[in-house]
Amino acid sequence: MKYYVYLLECKDKDEKITYYCGYSKDPNKRLQAHRGHAKREDKKHYTGRQKTLKIVYLESYDDRLVAMKREREIKKLGSRYKKKLVQSQN
Repeated sequence: MKYYVYLLECKDKDEKITYYCGYSKDPNKRLQAHRGHAKREDKKHYTGRQKTLKIVYLESYDDRLVAMKREREIKKLGSRYKKKLVQSQN
């Protein structure tokens, strides 16, 4: 089974672009859950405070623990590095 680390591109109320990192077995299904938070304006979720949500970066792994470790690594990185990851995949 594959596990995916993903970056979502989000826009806040001021149109500033930010990135949300997560991991999932099914990133498209997870994206729909994030969009559900945004539709409900679920303020307790980061993605519930954002306007635009789309997957802009994916990495795949065969091991869930490796994917989780990579997610933590990316979350600790600054926005410049995350933007470079996104640009590298385009």
